[in-house]
Amino acid sequence: MNIDPIILEKVQQLTKELYPNLQELRRKLHKHPELSGQESWTAAFLAENLQAIDLQVRTGFSGNGLIADLVTDPSKPTVALRVDIDALPIHEINDVPYRSEMSGVMHACGHDVHSAIGVGVATVLKHLEEMLPGNVRIIFQPEEEEVTGALSMIQAGALENPTPKAIFGCHMAPIPAGQIAWSEGLFLAGFDHYLGTVLPQEGVNLPLDHLDAIAEQCCQAILSLNEWHLPNTWEEMETFWGKMREGPSHLQNFVIYDASTDEEAPSSWYGEFGVGVKAANQVLRQSALEHIKTKLNPLCKAARCDYQLTLWGSMPDMINHPKLVRSSLPALVEAVGVQNVIHLKAAFPFNCEDFAYYTEAIPGAMCWLGGADPTKGKYAMLHTPDFDVDEHCLITGTIAMTTLIMETLFIESAKPDR
Repeated sequence: MNIDPIILEKVQQLTKELYPNLQELRRKLHKHPELSGQESWTAAFLAENLQAIDLQVRTGFSGNGLIADLVTDPSKPTVALRVDIDALPIHEINDVPYRSEMSGVMHACGHDVHSAIGVGVATVLKHLEEMLPGNVRIIFQPEEEEVTGALSMIQAGALENPTPKAIFGCHMAPIPAGQIAWSEGLFLAGFDHYLGTVLPQEGVNLPLDHLDAIAEQCCQAILSLNEWHLPNTWEEMETFWGKMREGPSHLQNFVIYDASTDEEAPSSWYGEFGVGVKAANQVLRQSALEHIKTKLNPLCKAARCDYQLTLWGSMPDMINHPKLVRSSLPALVEAVGVQNVIHLKAAFPFNCEDFAYYTEAIPGAMCWLGGADPTKGKYAMLHTPDFDVDEHCLITGTIAMTTLIMETLFIESAKPDR
């Protein structure tokens, strides 16, 4: 570990003192969620809090994004933290004082927590700036839920002037509050998205609604390929996280199929359906397409139809940089306790993360931040209308992210080429 234990103790002490403010900040954000592309109040609120601690704040990045820089010496290395700020189109059912005031919109993925942690990290580091061997950039990113924000922020210059040596991120998870889960290599898979179209064979006349029925059958056939299914209860989720810690080979080589006719937003064309494929590697992604065709060929032939699968879009895998993980892990263990640091041997297969675009550009790593306390009825189950967290995760998250940033700055500043 490169951080002086005395500095690490200061990080822990400052964070604990800051907790009431972070709790209040998180609750204000939770009460005022904004959808992807609409995060104007959120951005202004965060900018106000960051300017209050005398950071260099630039707004208007990729719409509602903002950059907060803590510059101690421009000649020294910079390390970055990414924070996502948007909410989801879900109606909150929690009976809490900080319940969403926006009908049909809520922070059901923990971005309110991430944002509060971002301010917490900035505040702690500002207190310790004379001890920092470099500079810090915190990227508050919109539109993560639409997986468009990261790439737009990068194109707008979020990783320029200067280019950070590394970037970190954390994400809420349905594991006990106080715990951090990490992995080397694949953290979350990207995806391939296809547009499927069912068409009558040449010379065959079929009612248009029949094409929709065949499209729905195609979706069900594709979904039947799944070995793994998203856990729906706390008990199921606990079991699944246990499997991720064990890392059996069939989970390390997962393929997840998604298919839908998207009845909530029907296409103007009959017989269309969407197909998504997530897999542990590119080879498995390609073989998944062949498995899909094997399912659809006899089904469509029997219905006197043909089908087309057109690649509609792709997203890269979110891969943790192994060297960055290994070099910063000892400090993380010291910061939150060895009993609270969980090594995952398999990736969580059901979600994706546009943080992947940052890690394509520079070394990066993300960890899971536990936010659950079942005894309080807080399970931190992502994208659910009763999503809520034990707010003490604000302490763990702030200490963890501050430590990872400082440790990496010490490592980078000690390199002989500097």
